[in-house]
Amino acid sequence: AEYMGNLMRKNISWVIVAVIIAGVVAEITTDEPPTSPEVCMAAVQETVSKFQDGQPEDLLRLVQNSGRFINEVGHYDSCIRNPLNKYVMVSITSSNPYIPISNFVGVCGPSVCNSKDYTAILEKNRDQLEKFYSSIMHMNLTNLLAFDAYVPTELSPSFDTLTWITLYIVLLLIGAAAGALLFRILRPSKTLKSAADSSKNGNSESDSSAEPRGSLLQAIVACFDPIRNLKKLNPEESGRGDPNLSPFNAVRFFMIFWVILGHEVMGVIGLASNAHEIPYYLSIPQTAWLYGGEFAVDVFFYLSGFFFIYIFFKKFKNKSFGVKDYFLSLIHRLIRILPTYIVVLLVYWKLLSFIRDGPLWNKLETMKNTNCGYFAVVDLLFLNNLLVPFAMIDCISWGWYLACDMQIFLVMILVSVVVLKKKLLGKSLIWILLIVSIVYTYNLAYSFGFSALGSMAPEYYPKYYVSPLTRVPPYLFGMLVGLWYIEEKGKLTKFFANSRLLKVLASLFGLFTMYSLVVIVKPLIQDSKAFTQVQNALYLSVGRTLFVAGLTLFMMPSFVGCPVFRGLFRNRFFEVTGKLSFTTYMVHLVVTLFNVFGTKHSLFLSYEGAIHESISTTVISYLVGLLLYVFVEQPFVNLEQVLFQTRRRPLKSGVSQSEAPKEKEH
Repeated sequence: AEYMGNLMRKNISWVIVAVIIAGVVAEITTDEPPTSPEVCMAAVQETVSKFQDGQPEDLLRLVQNSGRFINEVGHYDSCIRNPLNKYVMVSITSSNPYIPISNFVGVCGPSVCNSKDYTAILEKNRDQLEKFYSSIMHMNLTNLLAFDAYVPTELSPSFDTLTWITLYIVLLLIGAAAGALLFRILRPSKTLKSAADSSKNGNSESDSSAEPRGSLLQAIVACFDPIRNLKKLNPEESGRGDPNLSPFNAVRFFMIFWVILGHEVMGVIGLASNAHEIPYYLSIPQTAWLYGGEFAVDVFFYLSGFFFIYIFFKKFKNKSFGVKDYFLSLIHRLIRILPTYIVVLLVYWKLLSFIRDGPLWNKLETMKNTNCGYFAVVDLLFLNNLLVPFAMIDCISWGWYLACDMQIFLVMILVSVVVLKKKLLGKSLIWILLIVSIVYTYNLAYSFGFSALGSMAPEYYPKYYVSPLTRVPPYLFGMLVGLWYIEEKGKLTKFFANSRLLKVLASLFGLFTMYSLVVIVKPLIQDSKAFTQVQNALYLSVGRTLFVAGLTLFMMPSFVGCPVFRGLFRNRFFEVTGKLSFTTYMVHLVVTLFNVFGTKHSLFLSYEGAIHESISTTVISYLVGLLLYVFVEQPFVNLEQVLFQTRRRPLKSGVSQSEAPKEKEH
């Protein structure tokens, strides 16, 4: 007892291990009737007796393969390979999702012991554990702790109806691609080319009456041709668009990496075996870059607003926009987003279960099955940011961005129509909406006492983090910059043409603005009261707009056609990754969760390790995103053009026909 007390004083992570060991010893050494099955206790007693008799192998093997601290899984594979052992994952969590308690330890015990034995030990010591956690969390946790234990090798996913449907969908997509390849081989090249070209041009009719036109069926089959879809990634094949805007592809790439880095750390932080070091990592200045990852999402809203108004204004500048165009725009957007969204959701929910296992995998399975059972339809209706109160109970938790962007899009179409008809009135309306949103966000943050680093308050996530009312400023600012670029591009080029110094100063000042907004919270990381509530509210309300304003200044040399700046960021790599940005975003957290919960070793939190893991996650996410692009996203883009027989007119000022689909990727 004295030895265990010293360990617990040195490291609180021993609490669960100490309780389990103390409980088992108590069951063996007391004369009270055992609460655990007698066969389990007899096996434990036999192992201890062998140890006392000079045969320590069995006990040492069990101890070696078990976790020694909180959130340590031990040696899972080594334990389950021995038929005399059984691996049990024991966990303590909070029944309140807003209280961050999720501790576990892997226990390698005798094969006759089951999960109920270990749960009984924890329940017997509930009062002690509740007092302990209440003291370290500084809150009353009476009746808020939940104890659980499971045997990973005894769990298997169920093959229900929805799983079969998901499997059929995946096989159908693969079969369609295989059929298109077979069609490419067997059919005459002219017929295939005719069908493919009709789809590519958004018209099912051939331009030449002398050449036989491919049938509708042939055109549909050609939509799923993976070779043709791969060629769409080639800028020479699909068109480059305005060269001054191509560096935005590099911005997308770096922002996606920033998002992945944040999710990589957040995915590990609750499962790290060095849980006692988490307060240290959350208090060092480098953490500012982790919190600053939220600006990456604001950049995507900014890009979405910029390209939306840019394409909308170019397309409808000399054309009326009616109710029919509104609904066609909505249908166009849904066709491009929903197929990929549905496939990712179903594969994540139903098929991922069959390709991984491990000591932590059941935690993800429980989370997926519970959350997706409640909120899968809500996610696909783009309402999860309005109806799901907390990210940890959502199915596709990262889908809030799509929901928020869709809601903003539906309103901004109407605002853009006003800009189209009454430019001054439309611009004024955008400015008014921007100011109103900033004022609303300030009042919200001030009223609820939100910190610039976030908050665990129940209102923070639904009212601030995922609300379109607080997320819209970067989108609106992007629309203003897009209009400004369309109207003032010529004047801007002349202004900067003969002054390299102005270009450099604008870019450096923009970079300084973005950097300052990230690092300014460092004092707050070390002292939660370093900012007044006014300063917190100002940062939360104005910071997003200032960050994308800094990005605009940084991109100024590109806007005016600076060849040096454009040469750094305009290359084939960024052009390809830019087209894969949507599918990569959709799968990046699936890849992260797959790696984190699928591990068979204890996780360790460090920023150096997180960067290394983020690089590998980024590479894998882009590779999986490539598969989604070839087999799902681009085929349905082609299919829309075939079925709706859209006749797209070439857009002026260097905007190619292929530029329009890029808007939804942001």
